[in-house]
Amino acid sequence: MPNLLTEQEFTERFTEAIRLHDLSPVGKDSLILELHYGDDEPILTLSLKDAYARYTLDPDAVSEILRPYVQDIGWTVSYPRYPSKKVYESSLPTLRNFFLHAPSEHELSEDGMSHKGPIVYDEVLKTGNDFIVMQFNMYEGGLYTPLRKGDTLRCCPDVGLLAKLSLHNLAYLTENAGINATPLKFESLKAQSYMISLGYDRLKSSVAALSCIPPVMASLEETFRARHGLIAIMPAVDQLIISVDSSEEAICELGVLARQLIRRAPEPLSTLIWTFDDGNLKAVQALELEEVDEHGDS
Repeated sequence: MPNLLTEQEFTERFTEAIRLHDLSPVGKDSLILELHYGDDEPILTLSLKDAYARYTLDPDAVSEILRPYVQDIGWTVSYPRYPSKKVYESSLPTLRNFFLHAPSEHELSEDGMSHKGPIVYDEVLKTGNDFIVMQFNMYEGGLYTPLRKGDTLRCCPDVGLLAKLSLHNLAYLTENAGINATPLKFESLKAQSYMISLGYDRLKSSVAALSCIPPVMASLEETFRARHGLIAIMPAVDQLIISVDSSEEAICELGVLARQLIRRAPEPLSTLIWTFDDGNLKAVQALELEEVDEHGDS
């Protein structure tokens, strides 16, 4: 059994392992390092306390224990590297259903084969048939580029904070672009319903993500005088259809419509019916096939 490294020696071993990266690690305490990424960049404080605790239980595995930490740091310095200010100001969310649009092995890879690490996302809803996540992207020149762990670890390691920033950016762009509401007119659709879109067509991939911004949904409720809230469907990432009619018949009609639209969508999202009250998500329900049959026979 090897001689146990002290906390300071363990910290020095990690520092040596990342020496090839363009960083200036500063030891603040045993097992605590500050990683400096340059001017106008946040300082990443890294704790090795958990790693050291695991090392003391299995000293022979020191390299294996340190490898994920070294790998993560390597991702943060891999190019292209977005300045933190860019990540803060240019991240935008899109919604994605992992059951319908499953992530590839490369997108979720933690094995070091990906030079930037796995994609960054936050779970929105998981049911038997839906696994809806909010995925984060860099938005530049009308293009969405998925953000990965290496893009965000140094400046925004908390996914919850990234979600707030990303939604804030979408809300700001929405305020400038404006929201359009086109009445839906289908012979089979009696419920008063509207297709929501943004004034900038290049933002259409984030239309469904508007449902995650309570002030936006509350504004729609106010605009359409929906005293009892709104119901909504999002058959595709670029589709948000709302109705001020929340009756059982309207819910059934929108559920049937969602099933029809999702079949044609290049990026399908969900057939769920979402209920909003005062801008906040109140309930989610699925339209069972039996209900659809009954509706069709009536």
